Amino acid sequence: MQPFFRRNTNYKLLSGRFCSIIIVITLLILSSCKNQHNRAGVEAAMKQYDHLIKKLDADSISLLYTANGNLGDIVHGRDSIKKFLSSFLNVRVLSQVSSTKSIDMYGDSATQKGSYQQMDLIAEKDTVRVNGEYTAHWEWIPSDGWHIKYMVTKPIH
Repeated sequence: MQPFFRRNTNYKLLSGRFCSIIIVITLLILSSCKNQHNRAGVEAAMKQYDHLIKKLDADSISLLYTANGNLGDIVHGRDSIKKFLSSFLNVRVLSQVSSTKSIDMYGDSATQKGSYQQMDLIAEKDTVRVNGEYTAHWEWIPSDGWHIKYMVTKPIH
């Protein structure tokens, strides 16, 4: 007796369609979480931030901030954030993980506190590990989901 997948000539077609459907459903779920006006939406937005930090995608990271958002007390506004992050030419982020300790909701804003761990490769030679705490103040934009109004990090040695 031949195995099912050899007898069924549509198997490859079906498995390709099935995979495509699963991918589309997964993307819809992930994108809908970011646009949820609740704690799960804030958490999903932070996971997106982690993902973009790992890619060191300055343009996309800056777009996660509000137009007048602040990265700490030094960088103000999307253009400045993008320029600041683009200056890290010799840095490759190997890993970026954040863990939420609390999320407090206040209508269309939220304050998220947690910790982060990052491992970077500097000039393709030196590995640096950074651990710390963060506080992110998020703002809900109805047409676009959660955006960072202000984020501050504090490295822990």
